Amino acid sequence: MPIADEHIQGMWIPDDRMIILDNRLTDTERKCVLAHEVSHARHGDGGCQEDKWAERRADMEAAGMLIDPTHYAALETICDNPVWLAHELDVMPWVIHAFRERLHHNPALAIQ
Repeated sequence: MPIADEHIQGMWIPDDRMIILDNRLTDTERKCVLAHEVSHARHGDGGCQEDKWAERRADMEAAGMLIDPTHYAALETICDNPVWLAHELDVMPWVIHAFRERLHHNPALAIQ
């Protein structure tokens, strides 16, 4: 379904236990937004997040769902540009930034 607010690509509606995605999203956008909203659902977050920590957590968890650390590490040795990495990993650039933040908070996730 199209979402009236053009800045909202998806939303978790806790009362209905439902995730709504804008039907104008590309396949890549859809899977990234869905992973983000699944994180909100897992944590029982309220709808329409104003909580910046919940949004960052949802981004980082989405990155963890969508990016294989081994594949990321191999690609990053070729080029560390986030837009290029996003294209190669078929995710949105914000997912790359969230993955890097996730690695920063938990270096053990990095492949040695």
